[in-house]
Amino acid sequence: MQPEAAIEHVLGLARQSGLAEVDVLVERGESLGLKIRDAKVEKVDQSTSLGLGVRVLLDGRTGLAYTERLEASALRRVLDEALENAELQDQLEVNLPDPARDVPAAEILQLYNPELEQLSFEELAEVGLEIEATAKQTDQRVVTLPYLGVSRESGEWILGTSKGTHYRQRANSATTYCGALLQKGESRKTGFWFWQMRDWNRAEAAAIGPKAVKEGTSLLGAKSIQNCKMPVILDEYCAPQLLGMFFRAFHADAAQKGTSRLAGRLGEKIAGENVTLYDDPHIPGARGSSHLDSEGVLTQKLSLVNQGVFENFLYHVESASKEQRTSTGHARRSYNSGIGTGSHNLVMEKGSYSLEELCQQPERALLVTSLEGAAGCNSISGDISIGVQGFLLEKGERVQPVDSITIAGNFFDLLGQIQGLGNCYQPYLSKVFVPPMLLDGLAISG
Repeated sequence: MQPEAAIEHVLGLARQSGLAEVDVLVERGESLGLKIRDAKVEKVDQSTSLGLGVRVLLDGRTGLAYTERLEASALRRVLDEALENAELQDQLEVNLPDPARDVPAAEILQLYNPELEQLSFEELAEVGLEIEATAKQTDQRVVTLPYLGVSRESGEWILGTSKGTHYRQRANSATTYCGALLQKGESRKTGFWFWQMRDWNRAEAAAIGPKAVKEGTSLLGAKSIQNCKMPVILDEYCAPQLLGMFFRAFHADAAQKGTSRLAGRLGEKIAGENVTLYDDPHIPGARGSSHLDSEGVLTQKLSLVNQGVFENFLYHVESASKEQRTSTGHARRSYNSGIGTGSHNLVMEKGSYSLEELCQQPERALLVTSLEGAAGCNSISGDISIGVQGFLLEKGERVQPVDSITIAGNFFDLLGQIQGLGNCYQPYLSKVFVPPMLLDGLAISG
């Protein structure tokens, strides 16, 4: 059975059973990936996925079940399982949202490019082999390319509800990535670069090899530095990674569970006046764009921090009902999971400085170009302790590549320590848009 027919079949069964509040989510995905080594295709990964999830709301109790088979018997079974699970749950004041009005067509968001579906195995292989060849030709110190791949991915999700909501959204993208291991004397470093977009540009996709080599070359001879405290600059790749690690603090359900330090702080100043942060679900082509959330609530641009003042949490239907609010359209769900909270596209407004100008502001600073793991970061307390790579700067000049160091601080303090913001975002497909930032005095240990 096709996905849309399967959704209608489940909703029809629900009506026959007298169930007034049921929603059905179908997700389907397809990918083709190639890994390249020694001038040949080493591995091919081709996969498809399909799943259907049912949510039943029965007198305020929620039951979930899912299946990866869409024949009639499996659909009957999954509805029955969801109903049985609902009967075992505690009662909550939760109802399905009414259908959103005037929902724009999903195509307006420019998430799906039919041309990407035409990318053949042969063309992907040619691009991968070109990346390998140009990377190896760039520098004789290249030892090997441990990570090199090319892929295309596509997916869609379809939501139908017993109240009449029906929404379908498709998205696809193409990706190339390359890691280059270089050696100079005793020093061995790996540089990494990637490209990911919805519009196929063969030249750009194939140009990442030399960029990966350049990244690795710049780190050769990297050393640790003595323990100190100095200004830190996060580039346009690291700044969004750091925000993403701690963004759960902005989820209403986290505040309700006592796991957000922002609980009770609406209307308070939590950051410097140069910090304005919002969630925008309607950025064309962005990874998190959507007109509806996973419950069928119409999405909207939402201010989170306005010139340093905390203005809103993110809500789904259940978390909103606990505070007699309405959902902000931030429910996130996959076919095999329950409802959670999720942002769409986080955007921190840009500043006026180029990265070079930010680097020139402190007399001495650390430019961070790579974050290495997040095991030492605590999203509840805000504590940061994370390994980094980058460059020691003096008067804006890179005087020494550095690694084997850790930066430490607290995310909630950091929001008030942003001394300057850059004027660019990382250029590739993303859902977190944060410019480079200059932070005042973080602890650095070698």
